[in-house]
Amino acid sequence: MEGQKKVFVLGASNVDIIGYPHHKLIMYDANPGDMKISAGGVGRNIAHNLKLLGFAVNLASLFGDDPLSKYLIKNCQENGLNISTSLVVKNQTASSFIAILDHSNDLALGISAMEIYNDKNALKLIKVLPENIDAHYVVLETNYPEKALQKIIEKYPRKKFVLDTVSGPKARRSLKILDKLYILKTNLLEAQNLSGIEVKENNYDDLVKYFLDKGVKKVFITLGKNGVVFGEKDMIFHKKPIPTQIVNTIGAGDSFVAGLVLADSLSMNIEKMARFGMAAASITVQSKLAVNPEMSYKNILSVLGN
Repeated sequence: MEGQKKVFVLGASNVDIIGYPHHKLIMYDANPGDMKISAGGVGRNIAHNLKLLGFAVNLASLFGDDPLSKYLIKNCQENGLNISTSLVVKNQTASSFIAILDHSNDLALGISAMEIYNDKNALKLIKVLPENIDAHYVVLETNYPEKALQKIIEKYPRKKFVLDTVSGPKARRSLKILDKLYILKTNLLEAQNLSGIEVKENNYDDLVKYFLDKGVKKVFITLGKNGVVFGEKDMIFHKKPIPTQIVNTIGAGDSFVAGLVLADSLSMNIEKMARFGMAAASITVQSKLAVNPEMSYKNILSVLGN
């Protein structure tokens, strides 16, 4: 990549605890398997992926003052993430995410403990952010509450905003800022929750059109094994997924966002943006970590056969 682009990420940093069963899950019973603890969180994962892709990244997160928060802070620093705009909240514990995968290494059940990202703490963070930020893109995600998302839009009105909707219930936090978004990345469940549209007979075009009509410039809706549907203006496209051996799906959507930003920063068209997003996700799911350390521009091109 020529010329380092700058990204400001307002997102969550979590401690991820992921369980991998040895066999098909049996509900209401203790399942033998393996456990892995690592740094995660949608915002942190996106920021980490962008750093590996050659961007200068500033991550604004909320950390507690407990040992797990210190682990997260150290991890961010070791991976070259600038967290100088983050906030340490006294007498708070780190945000955490517990995930149980199924025998196909896809998410079967997850629990997020994210009390630290409440209105009070999130608004306090935004209040102390600098009045001007040196960034080409501002990446947001809906672990931050609705008021905080609106305030960040108001604070930096001329930036290119990229949003990841994170989960079905949290997706609706972004409803009032859709018209300010440059890129929206969501999945089918989240898109249906946010729009109120129930997809029938795989008619995904109506979902894309809904967000475009709301003012989003570029819309990407991931469909799991059915690929991705995406569009801009009056154009809507659908691409099938890249065949990949899956080890872990945690973090795939986060790397998809990073791939979109990378392609857009290189002035690629929306179809190539989708391909870069899928290639980045393909690299991610081949690792047990939420961010594959092998993520790179070169490896994305390799996945795409370039």
